[in-house]
Amino acid sequence: MEAKFSPRVKDMISYSRSEAVRMSNEFVGSEHLLLGLIKLNEGTAIHILQEFQVDLNQIKTDLDNILKKSSVPNLLNTNLPLLKQTENIIKQSYLEAKQFKSAIIGTEHLLLTILRYEDCVACQVLNKYGIMYENAKDEYE
Repeated sequence: MEAKFSPRVKDMISYSRSEAVRMSNEFVGSEHLLLGLIKLNEGTAIHILQEFQVDLNQIKTDLDNILKKSSVPNLLNTNLPLLKQTENIIKQSYLEAKQFKSAIIGTEHLLLTILRYEDCVACQVLNKYGIMYENAKDEYE
């Protein structure tokens, strides 16, 4: 199976880059992927998050507050690199999709992969709201 991203995942990744620029960060991290998902505000991953009855705006605020700490004033670079961890999350989403026998990598696979990386900022923020890999996977299934 060749990795094929859904249009929503492509938009989510694009939005994550624009979120990194908006926050004047020098990188695209897992937290930007989650911000990109929230900005997208559609797809299976959003439905999974809504099942937990979380306030997506509060999650966005939490992420913004974390990212402000690493902002660089007057950052002009808009071609920001992905952190190695972010690259790995995107690559591993292929395996998550394969596990669910999906030919296309959807937002849900990216969300579940983020939740596997317990040391990433996005996972830690989601965990704070009671969203863990196993219960998110249960909501998806």
